[in-house]
Amino acid sequence: MRGRDILKLLSFLPFLVYAYFSFTGQLLGQLNPLYLIAAPIVAGLVLLLSRNLWLFVAFLAATNAAVQLTGGSGSQLFFFYFLILFLEGLRTGPWRYLFAVGAIVILEVGSALFHLKAIPFPVGPLAAFVGFAALAYLFLRREEKRTRMLARSLDRERAKYRSIDPLTGPRSERLASLKEETYSVDVDALYEGFVGFAFENLNIHTAALFLINEEKLYLAAVRSRSETVNEDVSFDLGEGLIGYLAREQRPSLINDLGADVQKLGYYHGQVLVHALATAPVKSDEINYGILVADANRVLTPADQEFLVRLASLLARDIEIAAAYEERHREALRFSGLYELAGNLLTGLSEEELIDRSVNLMRELFVPDAVGFVRLQEKEGVKLLRYDGTNGFDSGFRFDPERSLAAMTAKHKGFLKQRDMTRPGLYRLGPGERPAVNKTFLGIGFEEDKKTHGVLWIEKSEADAYSEREGKILGFIATLLSAAFLRVRYQEELARLARMDGLTGLLNHRSFQEELEKCIRKSGTVAVFIIDIDHFKRINDTYGHPVGDMVLSKIAEVIKDKGTAARYGGEEFGLIIPNVSSQEMIGKGEEVLAAIRRAMVRIKEGTIQVTASIGGAIYPKDARTREDLVRAADVALYTAKTGGRNRLVLTGK
Repeated sequence: MRGRDILKLLSFLPFLVYAYFSFTGQLLGQLNPLYLIAAPIVAGLVLLLSRNLWLFVAFLAATNAAVQLTGGSGSQLFFFYFLILFLEGLRTGPWRYLFAVGAIVILEVGSALFHLKAIPFPVGPLAAFVGFAALAYLFLRREEKRTRMLARSLDRERAKYRSIDPLTGPRSERLASLKEETYSVDVDALYEGFVGFAFENLNIHTAALFLINEEKLYLAAVRSRSETVNEDVSFDLGEGLIGYLAREQRPSLINDLGADVQKLGYYHGQVLVHALATAPVKSDEINYGILVADANRVLTPADQEFLVRLASLLARDIEIAAAYEERHREALRFSGLYELAGNLLTGLSEEELIDRSVNLMRELFVPDAVGFVRLQEKEGVKLLRYDGTNGFDSGFRFDPERSLAAMTAKHKGFLKQRDMTRPGLYRLGPGERPAVNKTFLGIGFEEDKKTHGVLWIEKSEADAYSEREGKILGFIATLLSAAFLRVRYQEELARLARMDGLTGLLNHRSFQEELEKCIRKSGTVAVFIIDIDHFKRINDTYGHPVGDMVLSKIAEVIKDKGTAARYGGEEFGLIIPNVSSQEMIGKGEEVLAAIRRAMVRIKEGTIQVTASIGGAIYPKDARTREDLVRAADVALYTAKTGGRNRLVLTGK
């Protein structure tokens, strides 16, 4: 026994000591139940969340202590035993349940026996408790059996659709498809048709089809003259007579079943059958299941040959149905891609584009997670979207060498990793939350020359996607590349529509829009109108190219002083929100001094530029955008007529 196991056993010693004191009645007392009601309530809450045996024993002891200290079996807290017992039955197996019943009865009986002189033996409460325990046990067992039956029924439905659905094959499951999607092939009609054909033509007792899903056999269709057929039967591949024959994948003919009839496994009562013929339903690569016929007459080799040929035809029909279903799904996929192409190349924003892409991934591949990142040369990685469990927080560090996203960006075509949970691999880098899914299928695409987008999907099963899915993902990447390029062009066009082409500052219209926003959102807004002194003389003397140099220099000086714009000609506008009237004077003088220091170097030498500035502040000087600009213009006129190279504020 290892040291850790010994420590675990020793950890239960305190509870054994407690059990001794409880059993001998040394804890029995009289306290107000309200003081101890928290113990059984907390016990019940913890038992809802944990299956840990240590916690169960601890809170059973806590509840028993509360009951003992408030009067034993006569305590008002005694009914909490019923709650804890029922919770234990719901969350664990029958042995833990019976252990709980036994522990409670022993502790309460022992405590009562040691106090027979003081209190009467609690026959009533204990009888009620044992009766409740028995009824609850029967109820819980019935519910457990019902749950198992529902699980088998669902597994049987999986087995039916496994072979014809390209997305519910042995490497992947889509339980949602059984409830949400309409299949183009009616598999129930397919299976029942073959079974009925065998039943009618062979004149047998029972014809049945068992299908394989994840190493288990499920009864998919049956026709019988007997009412004792168990239609909910399933067993492991290799288990029992039918399981063994299905695993061997060979036709069989048995005319002397005798006692082996009980090993058939699909009857729940006595049945008079003497002969059995089976045929594997398989193609060259896939074992779909087994076709079974039993009879109370002798089955001939001709009967067996008929069954073999029928099973071969069924396997072929399953292949045809799977191919048809695959083409059906392909049509749906490409219909979705066609719709996506139309959507992506219209006026979607980047956020809408990512939403559409993620939704399409979910429709086409039904993944367990979808990720979308942008990789840039200088900025590194930016996670745009991740839909799935165990996503990313700010603690991870991007690793371009071991990151599957980075590998995907470098890889031409799709990149598939059949098990990304193995050590040394990351979706983005060290420190990310551990991946819970195994399959990674990613595609990279270029947004511009220095930026790559990476879109990937994940699936909980290993090796869940094929090359076909990779090619479809590649087509989506081509669409996304074009779509993001369109988004970039639109963003650039929108930027250019707002900017002055020469200075790179906001243009007149954008200046007015920004001022309107600031007035709505800010408490105070200062506006300066700046006019270059004697600009016409500069143009006439040195030419318009030098004039453009002067405009660019002034723009460079004021662009960081607030929201700057080229207001028109040689005039500039400057918006500074949330300043006081006194602070406004300092801001204006700072701009004026910065312009005086600005030098424009040309071939003939250096040009020193000055400017006149007029300013007004909202809401002191004006209540509307138009009045505020008008007030700043009036102040500018005063500065120009007063000698230029100065700052004038409205009302000063």
